[in-house]
Formats: sequence, structure tokens, C-alpha cells
Amino acid sequence: MSVLSILRTSVGLRTIVITGSTAAVVSVASALPSDARWAPKPEPKFWSEVRLQMSDQETASQAGWMFMEAMQSPKIDAAEYLRDPRREDQTVTFQALLLMRKGEDNPWGMRQLSMRAQCVDGVLERQDQEGRWSPYPGRKGTASKVNWICAQAPKP
Repeated sequence: MSVLSILRTSVGLRTIVITGSTAAVVSVASALPSDARWAPKPEPKFWSEVRLQMSDQETASQAGWMFMEAMQSPKIDAAEYLRDPRREDQTVTFQALLLMRKGEDNPWGMRQLSMRAQCVDGVLERQDQEGRWSPYPGRKGTASKVNWICAQAPKP
């Protein structure tokens, strides 16, 4: 992704409250072709700095987040992380973290979601506050990412 090769040297951070399902609908899954060998790239320094500064401002623990992927454009910057993958039969539940801002002049937002990967179907779902599961918007390449997530919590 050539957009990610742009290095930013300064990060001005402020906290924003993301209301409704705005953050949950934003998916930064890339337009990679489906490939069972997909694996996340190492976390870029820019995103590490954003995550650590946001974690300091919020109640989210800094430990254990695995960088999945990110996108940067003039309109939106967003990154996705996961941690604590746990297998339950053919699903893997995990905590997801979304860092996002809409344009460089706006403050950063951070949102944690409970999610699961349906390993057989190759889809992601998110859990609402009442504990109900609903589809998480998929993109091209989602099935490959689900395969990778499922491999992080092997069958016992």
C-alpha cells in the first residue's frame, strides 16, 4: 500500500467520542485478493505512536494488540488491531480496536469491539451491547483475514 509509505513525523492527538455505529461501519480491510497466506505487516511507527498515545488517554490497556492493517487518505485515517483470540468450535472470538480520525484537522477516536471470526464461512461479526451478533462489513480479502485470525487460536 503506497499510502502507508508516507511517513508522518508529528502526531497531534486529542480525544473524540465516536457515537452510534460510525466506527463499527468503518472497515479498513484492504482490497487485497483473497489469499489464505495473508498475514498482517509489522505495525508502522506512526500507528504505534497513535495507539500508545490514545491508550494513555483512554482506559484501554496497551498490552497485547496485534496490528492488522491501516489506511490513510486525505479524508480518513484508520487502523485495526486485535487481541485475545479464543476458539469456540468453528469461531474465534477476539477484541478489536479501531483507531480513526476523519481528516488531519480532526481529533483521533478509539473504539473497542467484541468480534468473532466465523472460520468456516470466512466472515466477521461484531457483538452489540446486548450480546447479539451481527455481520461486520466485509471487503475483498476478508476471507483471507478470517483464515489468519482463525489460525491464531488453533483447535485444541
